[in-house]
This record gives sequence, structure tokens and C-alpha cells, in this order.
Amino acid sequence: MDQAIRIEPARAAPPAGAESGIEETERQLVERARRGDVAAVRTLLSAHREALFALAFGYLRNREEALDAVQDAMAKALLNIRRYDPRRPLSAWLARITRNTCLDRLRRLSHRRHASLEERREAGLADPAATGAGPEALLLQRELRARLYEAIDELRPVEREVIVLRDVLDWPYADIERFLDLGHGTVASLIHRARARLRRRLEPYLACRGRSTETRDDP
Repeated sequence: MDQAIRIEPARAAPPAGAESGIEETERQLVERARRGDVAAVRTLLSAHREALFALAFGYLRNREEALDAVQDAMAKALLNIRRYDPRRPLSAWLARITRNTCLDRLRRLSHRRHASLEERREAGLADPAATGAGPEALLLQRELRARLYEAIDELRPVEREVIVLRDVLDWPYADIERFLDLGHGTVASLIHRARARLRRRLEPYLACRGRSTETRDDP
């Protein structure tokens, strides 16, 4: 993965009107936000928007759904900012709201289309074209990605969630454990079982594709 999304406090951008060269800390913004300062809330949410979109896209794999989920999550955060405990990382609180919003959407959606190459790029995920692969290789990679997401959809919900966090968003184990409130052994076991299920699900397709490639290479 290009970059891991860490559940850590972030430095927020200076609010409008701040003196040049002076950056207001996230803690100060949180204090203002909890007193009802809407501008401070918006500054905080804006600083975390990109990471929240990547998280939502990892769950929903649909750009429009992810954008809507982030908007919903940010609205919930705005309404509930006074409930936020400033002793805990703001990013973790926002990520949990976004996660719950995405899970609600997944329960309501009966069908989800697979992410397109453009959507993957906008989410900050790897673009196969950057590797210099030819058109045929790109087509095969897209087909494999579609098969992979089909297989992920067939996992148990908790297995699907840890795979998205670990293998799609590249979160460290420690962050997943804190985020889902699970022990290391449980998370490691879930990831191991999920990966095994994915391998079994994809083996027939990969074997078939391998035989097809060998046939094309024969003189």
C-alpha cells in the first residue's frame, strides 16, 4: 500500500483569521469546538476529511457512497462534538463515527458496484498503470481486483472489516485492535482466516488464468 492511515492526532490547519506563522493546535481547536465554535469544528473536520474518505471508500468501494458517508459522519460529529472526550485522539473518534455510518449504509444497500480504476486512484490506492503494465495486463489486473472484491463480500462481516482495515487501508495491527476493541490474538486470527478464505475462493480463477497464459505463450 502507498500509505498507512494511522489513528493518531493530527495537526489542524490554522483557522481563518489566525496570525501568519501561528498554527493553532488541535487541542485548542477542540476546546473551542466543544464551547460551540462552529468555525473550529469545521477546521477540525476539514483536517481529517481525506483520511475519513479513504476509510469510507475502503468499506463502501464506491466514490459517491463514500462521499455521502463522510458528509453524514461529519454532520454527526458536528452535532455531538460536546460528547467527545479530549483525552482520546480526535482521529479515532471521527474514524469510529465514519465506520458506524458506513456499516449502516452497507446494511441498507442490497447491491454495490465494484470500484473503478478512477475511484481507486481518487482514494489514494495503487494505480496499476503506474507500473507500466500493458493493456492486456491492466485488463487482467482489473478482472482480478473485481474477483477479489467479490470474494471479500462473501466473508463474514468481522472478517471483511479486518481485511479492509489491514489489507486495503494498510492499518497497523495495533490501530485495528484499538479501533475494533479486540485483542491482538483475535485480530491476527481473523486476518489469517479471512486471507485463507480469500485464497481458497480465488484459487480456481488464478489456476484457470495461469493455464490460459501458458496456452497463449505456447509456440
